[in-house]
Amino acid sequence: MRRLLLLTLTAGLLLLAAASAWLLPRWLDWDRHRGALAEIASERLGRPVALEGQVGLVLLPQPLLEASRIVIGEAADEIQMSARALRLRLDLWALLMGRLEVRELALVGADIRLPWPPTALPGLTPPPWLTALDARLEESRIQIGGAVVEGVNARLMAGTIGEALTAEGSLAWRGRPMRFQAVLGRAGDAGVAPLDVTASAGGANLRARGVLLTEGGFAGRLEASGPDLSALIPAPAGAFRATANLAAGAELIVANQLELTLGSDAVRGGALLRLVPEPRFELTITAPSLDLEPWLAALRGAGAQAIPLSLDLSAEAAQFGPLRMSELRATAHLRNEQLTLGRISAVMPGETMLELSGGGGATRLELGLRWRSARPAEWLAAAGLAPRLAPPEGPALGSLRLSWEGGAFSVTELVAQLGPTRIGGGFVWRPGARPNLALGLEFDELTLPQSQAELASALREAAGEADLQLRLSFARLTLGGDLWERLALDGATENGRIVLRRLAGRHLGLDVVLAGTLSGNGAAARLSEMTLEAEGPAGPLLGRLGVARPDLAAAPLRLRLSGAGPLDALALRLESDLAEARLEAQLTVDWPQERVQARLTARHPGAARILSQALAIPAPGWIGEGSFSLIANLGWRPGSWNAESLEVVAGELRGRGQFALAGERPALSGRLALERLPLPDWRGLDLATWPGLDLDLAVTADRIVPRGLPVLEAASGRLRADATALRLEEGRASMAGGSITAALRLERAGPRLTLEGGMADIVLAAPLTGRPLDIAAGRLSGELKLEATGATPGAWLRSATGEGSLTLRDGVVQGFDAPAAAAALGWADPGTALAAALHAGATPIERGRAAFTLAEGKLTLTEVALGAEAGLALGLSGTVDLPQDRVALRLTLPVPEGAPPVALEVTGPSLDPKREADLAPWRAWRAANPP
Repeated sequence: MRRLLLLTLTAGLLLLAAASAWLLPRWLDWDRHRGALAEIASERLGRPVALEGQVGLVLLPQPLLEASRIVIGEAADEIQMSARALRLRLDLWALLMGRLEVRELALVGADIRLPWPPTALPGLTPPPWLTALDARLEESRIQIGGAVVEGVNARLMAGTIGEALTAEGSLAWRGRPMRFQAVLGRAGDAGVAPLDVTASAGGANLRARGVLLTEGGFAGRLEASGPDLSALIPAPAGAFRATANLAAGAELIVANQLELTLGSDAVRGGALLRLVPEPRFELTITAPSLDLEPWLAALRGAGAQAIPLSLDLSAEAAQFGPLRMSELRATAHLRNEQLTLGRISAVMPGETMLELSGGGGATRLELGLRWRSARPAEWLAAAGLAPRLAPPEGPALGSLRLSWEGGAFSVTELVAQLGPTRIGGGFVWRPGARPNLALGLEFDELTLPQSQAELASALREAAGEADLQLRLSFARLTLGGDLWERLALDGATENGRIVLRRLAGRHLGLDVVLAGTLSGNGAAARLSEMTLEAEGPAGPLLGRLGVARPDLAAAPLRLRLSGAGPLDALALRLESDLAEARLEAQLTVDWPQERVQARLTARHPGAARILSQALAIPAPGWIGEGSFSLIANLGWRPGSWNAESLEVVAGELRGRGQFALAGERPALSGRLALERLPLPDWRGLDLATWPGLDLDLAVTADRIVPRGLPVLEAASGRLRADATALRLEEGRASMAGGSITAALRLERAGPRLTLEGGMADIVLAAPLTGRPLDIAAGRLSGELKLEATGATPGAWLRSATGEGSLTLRDGVVQGFDAPAAAAALGWADPGTALAAALHAGATPIERGRAAFTLAEGKLTLTEVALGAEAGLALGLSGTVDLPQDRVALRLTLPVPEGAPPVALEVTGPSLDPKREADLAPWRAWRAANPP
């Protein structure tokens, strides 16, 4: 029991003592020791110290005296200090004996500024008082000249007067924690003190070994290695190993004979740390080959630097992305977060010289770039920028300013020469879910082999998934041989939508303005607010369409096209004025199915004028006075056209019809119904050429009015053509109360004409040919078969071969009076009455028939029987030279039996033939045989 009580009292006394040791020092007033404490701190730091804050003591777990708001004065060494708090670890037994003996001094939140260069480097030798010391820095900041080291937690230990001074701890270097240790030995008799410094950060190790020299400075050897060089300096990430000779003075720290192995690259060079007038680190690197992209990324993303950095880089061969280069020379300067690139030059493929300079920071970079290339296409291909559009032939040179910020970059002040082409302007690229490229370029003259469609396709492919903003202008742009002048384009592609705000330029002599928006893809694509306007002389456009017309070359052309709607039902309206002609059309376009339906209206006040201008022929006066109009419902699909309905008025011509045009060799088929069809004089026809297409047209005409020929009514037939011949089949018509039929074939080879035809009961109301000897009236029927060669009526007449017949009923033949001549033959002395009857007058013919043949244009009467009134039978024979329009005819009258014939010879030009009556034999007979 006593033992338990004793143990309890002992434990209580111990707890009471511990509580007293913990609590009583807090209640005691230590301000009376403020002066002694300041004196101790001043002696330890070698400079005056004042304690302005509270002073307190903690006895457990070890005696610790802490004072706040420390003011530290300056000494002759020019070191400036301040601290948030001062902590002194005291000797417990000395404290119990009433003395203050310091075992460790700690500055908390210290801000220490060390001058550079120091007044005397040998002052680094430990002072005599620095023995048996254990001092600390906690959460402190050290500034050496302009260099600042944050987060310093270090311990300074010193043994006896013959032992080394050791400092170890941690600090923050470029935002990364670093461990360090420095061992400074005691100086020998020569005043030289050994110094060994080691540091480690992010797995990298650095060691500097050497001596502090008597005259000032350090000389030694530097070794460094680690898994990541970027942990120490702005450099590419990767394992490294470096060695160098190190020399330090008051103004410079030099590492020469530097050998650095970074990954698989081995470089040589040197490093220099300038300490005055402000710290600056300079690194010189020479390498046989180098990858530039990691170096530039490291410099740009280095962030704020404690010490400004200068880099001088040279390499015999270098790589930047896909681009290989040689003879690289580059300088870079990094101060805080500001990167400055000095003159950078390199030689690249295509005999290309590149120079650039500029600067920026982690988020922004601005460069000035200049280049000169003998073969720019080779340069672009080597850079992996092989363009879809080949650049102009010839050397290239230029300059620009490049700005990069937040992943976006812009090019401004672009001035370039590509072969004969000068370019100015710039562009902006903004990355994102949908990248955006804004181009603003000006070209004086550019020639590309691509067509307009190929250029648009190439631009769309080049944009890929990016949005485009385009503002392009060209003084002259040639695309696949097509010339555009003063061309300006303002457009965009936005989220799959193509917006053409304005395209304006001169093309084919026309001032063209185009605008519109295309949205959606595939079957959902839609065109809206599309307008096309063109104005200027019509000649160049007509020439491009293959219908050059001199009379229309200077004629003003105005065209406007507007439309909107989905591409499978796109509604368009076309309006055009050419000289006095007006064209209007409403179109419906099914783009995916490649089909077009259109209602077309064309008008002109003068049919003869418009046909003359459109067909490049003399004005067709035969068509008659009047205007021209065409109204048609048209359809188109690849390889075919069709006109569901067509109405045409041209002068006196009136008609309507339906047509279809299709096939590799165009084939035109359909029907044409004409109210009135005027035709030119047949003698002016020339069928040497006709359209190279196949025909199958059913043609009807209420009235055909050919010049120089009788009017035809109720005409019909089928017009056919192929590669070998043009044919008129089943031709029928009514003429002068009768009817005619015809079948015609004109073969291309030759050409060769074949004609078969007939007529029945044609009533003559006027002389048939207008010759002195002619059929003046009657009812005609006949047949004709002939063949001829040539393409004109003159050639046909010269080569005509065939046969035919002609029948006349109840007719009259003019040019002689057969009844009067026959009556005179019954007189004893017909005298002049017979001659007069044979040279003039008319002969009624009750029925007559003539058969003839044709050979090389000469018509020969083979069988003729003319029955006049009262049974009078006349004979007719001879020939007609159709090409020469000459006749050689013999007309005979009936005579009594045994009498010599009485004949009339008609010879010479048919319009003025010579008439000779053969009467001498008959006169002699009549004298011998009077009535």
